[in-house]
Amino acid sequence: MINIENKKVLVVGLGVSGYSAARLLSKKGALVKITDSSSDSEVRVRLDKLSKYNVDYELEGHTSHFCSDVDLVVTSPGVSPEALPILLAKEKGIPIIGELELASSFCQGKIIAITGTNGKSTTTELIGKVLSDAGIKTCVCGNIGNPMAGEVYFRDKDTTFVVEVSSFQLETIKDFKPYISVLLNVTDDHYDRHANLEEYKKEKFKIFSNQSKNDWAVINHTFSSDPIVDKIDSRIVFFGHAEGSARIKDGKVIYSFNDEENVLMETSQIPLIGRHNLENVACTLLVSKIMGISDGTIKDSIKSFKGLAHRFEKVADIDGVEFIDDSKATNIDATKRALESIEKKVVLIAGGIDKGGDYLSMLNLVENKVKAIILIGEAKEKIKEAYGGKVPTQSADSMKDAVRKAKSIALKGEAVMLSPMCSSFDMFSSYKERGDVFQKEVMS
Repeated sequence: MINIENKKVLVVGLGVSGYSAARLLSKKGALVKITDSSSDSEVRVRLDKLSKYNVDYELEGHTSHFCSDVDLVVTSPGVSPEALPILLAKEKGIPIIGELELASSFCQGKIIAITGTNGKSTTTELIGKVLSDAGIKTCVCGNIGNPMAGEVYFRDKDTTFVVEVSSFQLETIKDFKPYISVLLNVTDDHYDRHANLEEYKKEKFKIFSNQSKNDWAVINHTFSSDPIVDKIDSRIVFFGHAEGSARIKDGKVIYSFNDEENVLMETSQIPLIGRHNLENVACTLLVSKIMGISDGTIKDSIKSFKGLAHRFEKVADIDGVEFIDDSKATNIDATKRALESIEKKVVLIAGGIDKGGDYLSMLNLVENKVKAIILIGEAKEKIKEAYGGKVPTQSADSMKDAVRKAKSIALKGEAVMLSPMCSSFDMFSSYKERGDVFQKEVMS
């Protein structure tokens, strides 16, 4: 546990994570200072909620004087490592941690942490559901939109925390030590932050860095021969298609735990769509067995799981055209998985802020599955350059325009799918708002 009583702590960024960190720090007796480059209404509302703790703050930018006189810096996942408060802290030797590290230092219960490029939120929610259905006191939190720092103060040692973890959060861990660490996959993403795929992978594998022989590492079987796995000190189990301690084979979900092969369920009983979601189920199965949960409970929980909003979510069927909201597909691999999961021809709505991936990596899939692409946002020209010679493309100025153009192209028996391959911040505040606007336009 970090000793912060009467220490000056600077919180960088007052988004959801920063607010939760500032509140936890205040409750634990720290002298909290907040610096944020913005002063929008949401920041003002959060500051107002923190007023009872008598926090100090500066808005609309960072100043050296304000940021230097502190004992500890707590940064939010979205804050750039090149931001002035971070550079100053490094220069002066002031310790820097993230909201996740702060929260975990005050956590009394077990931590199950899930990371990966895609599938984190679905798997986190599914694991949380299975544990809760089994009668385990559970808190689902983390990068999923409910910061861990906002929960630990109110939870006891009997609570199991199921935590979605991003690579940005893993950049700033020191002693973060989950009982079970999960790595789902690593594919092209966040090249606006990481130099290359190898560096990105190293950040993801930090989730195992503090584990001991009494902990568990649950890893996608694609990494089974990767030398980086040899550096993990905890007990390792793999999941995947055809291979691993939990696997998908001959239409069944199978696991071999304690050297005995068991069939959990038929894949036809799983409501989630797509090959990638079968991997998420296999992963959930392994975590659940480590936690001692019965096959019956696991199976019933999976069968009743509804999936997440904005993740391959069917919105409506209009004149025989299916409309699908996959706004959470903020990278190329996520859209690839969505296209692999649909049998119909697709009119794809894509674009936003480019994250540096290789669009040509799924050119063959686009040729085979996509009838046309409606392009939105800053990345429209880059996406058009990749696919324009193979499938028809049109540009749209708004989501309303995009939905109407897509509807005019799609025929009965086809689908219109929002699966952007990009982040949303050029046009929307989040992938959720982007998905909500898409659904609103579809229903209108």
